[in-house]
Amino acid sequence: MTLDVAPSVPREQQTIRLSPANVDSFRKWTVEGTGLTAAARVTDSEERIALVKNSWSDGWIVPGGAVEPGEALADAARREVREETGLEATIDDPLLVVEQTYVSDPDIRLSAQFVVFDARANGSIPDTEQLGVEPGEIEAARWFETLPPELHEDALFRSYLRG
Repeated sequence: MTLDVAPSVPREQQTIRLSPANVDSFRKWTVEGTGLTAAARVTDSEERIALVKNSWSDGWIVPGGAVEPGEALADAARREVREETGLEATIDDPLLVVEQTYVSDPDIRLSAQFVVFDARANGSIPDTEQLGVEPGEIEAARWFETLPPELHEDALFRSYLRG
């Protein structure tokens, strides 16, 4: 899938180490799937930001997930926001593209892109039992007036999420 994002959008590099047990699932996504993740920095009329904790992150993160084959990036971001927060978001321009390299052993390198959009939504976030596609996928979701100290990949994302 071709990444159709303006060259002026900031790009960051990220290397992620995979355990040998996880290589096959990531290979299937990067080679047979899209290798794309769409996420959104969702803010409301009070300038709060909606963040989630999920089963794989080590802190709060913007709602987002894998882009399905044939799905537009913005549509995927909108869908993921709805699934993970219950909010109906208006998706705006991309804020950031993270060029990801997944590494396992010296011979295995897989590439993917993580695109974060700017977005707006208003409303309340339901209890976590009502969020996510699978039970237990979303461990917490809420509005924040400021970014929390426990931000997933803080050094990478904080400056782009401040607004």
